[in-house]
Amino acid sequence: MLLSFILVFYIAVRPFWPLANLKHIDYQEFLRQQSDFRQYKVIDIRDATDYLADPTPDTINISLGRLAFTWEKYLLREDNVIIMSPGVLQSKKAARILRKRGFKCLYVMKYKVDVIS
Repeated sequence: MLLSFILVFYIAVRPFWPLANLKHIDYQEFLRQQSDFRQYKVIDIRDATDYLADPTPDTINISLGRLAFTWEKYLLREDNVIIMSPGVLQSKKAARILRKRGFKCLYVMKYKVDVIS
């Protein structure tokens, strides 16, 4: 019984744990210094319908559900990757997926809608 409680607690709390060495980038700062970020690949993990309704220039759309299966089409393990996401939990999940695939240099950027409101 205690073991099942611990397991359920772990599953429920894990998405909120911080990820080591995950750097955050402010969207406004990204826009101001966009030329400095040219060597980075920016992936937008929103659903394809959301992305098509409001596309972000110079980004690669890989929805979170497809990321684990299609990342090899667009990314190399050596790439510096910026994850653009509408929420913190989605960006952490994407970072965990890419870390498991061997990515070392990952950044998270909150999607522009939350910043501009």
